[in-house]
Amino acid sequence: MSNVHDENYEALRDEAMEPCLSSAKRRDLYQCLELATGRQVVLLSAPPRAKARRSGRWLPPVQTRFSKHTQYVCRNWDGPKLRVPLGWFFYTHQALRQVRPGDVVVIDNYEFIYVVAAWCLRLFRRVHFVLEYEDGKHLIDRSWSRVLSGLAELLGRPLLHAALTAHPALGHRLPSSLPREMVPGFIVKPAEARPPSRPGLTRFLYSGSLDTSRGIDLLLAALPLLPEAGWHLHVTGSGPLEAEVLRFAKSPVWIRKLTFHGYVSSGAAQKLLFECDVGLNCQKAGDPISGVTFPSKIFTYLSASLVVLSSRASEVDTICGPACVYFDQDTPEALATVMIRAVQDLPGLRTHLDFRAVETTYSLEGTTARLNKLLAFLS
Repeated sequence: MSNVHDENYEALRDEAMEPCLSSAKRRDLYQCLELATGRQVVLLSAPPRAKARRSGRWLPPVQTRFSKHTQYVCRNWDGPKLRVPLGWFFYTHQALRQVRPGDVVVIDNYEFIYVVAAWCLRLFRRVHFVLEYEDGKHLIDRSWSRVLSGLAELLGRPLLHAALTAHPALGHRLPSSLPREMVPGFIVKPAEARPPSRPGLTRFLYSGSLDTSRGIDLLLAALPLLPEAGWHLHVTGSGPLEAEVLRFAKSPVWIRKLTFHGYVSSGAAQKLLFECDVGLNCQKAGDPISGVTFPSKIFTYLSASLVVLSSRASEVDTICGPACVYFDQDTPEALATVMIRAVQDLPGLRTHLDFRAVETTYSLEGTTARLNKLLAFLS
């Protein structure tokens, strides 16, 4: 049960939708689950909301694919007021049609729409439920939707047989007797070898949400502190500060040093990873979101053999250890200091990194073995 989507579904909708920035991790997780359980992964989803359209539109049910997996997207009325309650009904109806007795149902976070469907499945199907506890954003949400998310957590806990957590703190909110395994991300080595770096030019990459919590504002503020030459910054993603990033990218001061790509397809993202040398995680340690979610893009960077410059937010240093270079303060000066080191001596910076522990623990093979042990009793 997940609303993740990629270009396969996006091609079926003739309109812009809210982007899915977590598709890379979900792709690897679902592959890992297939290997660990020997079962086929099928996604049950609700149609994502249109990004710009405000008038209502009837969206028919479709069958598509997410990565290599079959995905069923239920029907719904995409319009104000009725979209949410109708989504609960149509999604539950879809789940009852597709789920069979003996299935393992993976719930993507405590979302009310999934918990409603899960309770109906419990009444009419004999299945096992596993929580994919990707984030706890509902714990810091101050909008009305927090009420539904809190209710989803309250009603969802009794259903669970196991859990996959992305952040150490999330495990503390689970029943102590519930089997769980931490899966913050995956090290998946690409089939192709990386091209050699360009001498004299360090290419930085920031990808993900463009908001203050993830520190894109720190990154923009750090640019004037960098050397005049020897670097270029690529930015991908979407979020509230997208217009500000675009303004910087078009500024005569930065137009030759900053390229903003917007939200890109998985193929374009992979190509860009191969063209860059350093991945940036600027998430703020002092922001509440760092206590409830993990920046999985770090594993995307590590999989592409990028040098990763990261804050210590979300216990990144505990999970990744000496595989990354860290800065200790949520300030442009602290970020600029480690970026300057990468510009001046990237090969030297790389020699101080040790990837062995993180690659062993969070490789696709290593995680498959851990999940096989966790989920063996569900077979």
